[in-house]
This record gives sequence, C-alpha cells and structure tokens, in this order.
Amino acid sequence: MRPFTSSRMNVVRKEEKESRLKGFIAAQLGDLPLAGGHTLSVIARGCDSPVLRALAAHAPELSAKGIVIRAVVVLPDNSAFPDVSAFLAGHECQLGCDLRLLDAHEQFVIGDQIAWIGDCMRREPVKRDAYECYSTDCAETAAFANRSFERVWSFAASAKLAPAQPQPSVAQTPNAVGMAIAALVDGEIPPVVSSRH
Repeated sequence: MRPFTSSRMNVVRKEEKESRLKGFIAAQLGDLPLAGGHTLSVIARGCDSPVLRALAAHAPELSAKGIVIRAVVVLPDNSAFPDVSAFLAGHECQLGCDLRLLDAHEQFVIGDQIAWIGDCMRREPVKRDAYECYSTDCAETAAFANRSFERVWSFAASAKLAPAQPQPSVAQTPNAVGMAIAALVDGEIPPVVSSRH
C-alpha cells in the first residue's frame, strides 16, 4: 500500500479504494486526541460509496473520539437510502438530489488539516478506477475542501436518519427534495464546488 504523504492526485484501482480509505481513516484517527471536538465532513455519491463504507467501518472509533459528522449524500438515481447510512444516525445529514452535484468530487475532511478528495461523482466509484488525493497535513487542501462542502451543504435537503427504521426513497419524500431543487430552479446562484479535472 502506498503511503499517505502526498497531496497530489494519484490513480487508485476500484478494487483498492475502500481498503485504502479504511487505512487512511485508521491512521488519521489514531493521531487524534480523545474527545477533541473534531468535525468530519463528507460528500459521497450514494450510500454504497467506498468512502461511506470505509467511514461506517470506523463508526466505533469515530464515536469514541467524539467526532461530529456532517454528510451530504448525493442520490443520482432516486434510489432508496440503504442501511449503510445507519452509522450517520445522530449526526447531521443532507441529501443532494440536483444532478449538477455529480460534477463535484467525493471528499471528507477532518478538522483543518486532514482531507481526502476523490474523483468526480459522474464516475461511479464502485465501477471505475479513480483519481484520489490523500492529504494528512495541508491546511490549504483542507480549507478548499471545507469551502466546497459548505457550498454543497447550503442547498442540499435535510434528512433525519434513524437507525431502527428503513429510510424512504427520494421518490417517497418529494417535499424535501422538491424544495431543494425548486430553490435552485427559481434562480439561486448555482453552487461553486470542487469540479471534475
């Protein structure tokens, strides 16, 4: 496995994505102090995205470190919200249903130094090799990713997640989704997000 020292983009094979992300997350969590009041923000293409699966695998450590998660999950095909999202219960989650979000990159950021930026969401992460950037100590990369996240967060539709109940599909919840899309169609400025390279 390649070390996580460069903040350059590297090609990662689709079969290695989740395991590399799990290793990166484990290494970064190991360096964080307990109950440090850290916030983790994540943008993912659907709940089957390797980044969400990797984060779900570390749910106990995230909880033990007192990390608050803010997530935007882009649902490109009106699919149901799968069970892997259960680890997000008790955290803040927004659903992004505007197809323009597919021009953004998947990403997660912990605090103001640690960031991972994945490929453009038009490239399905479980089907394609991808460009990824692992940054362990770069305030500039983390600041860029945090700004991108806040822009996406500002117009995504809020979702309340409960682990004991199956989540409704986007088609069954037209109000939250419709309001988010209507706000964009009614003349809001399109979001500025990290776009494909």
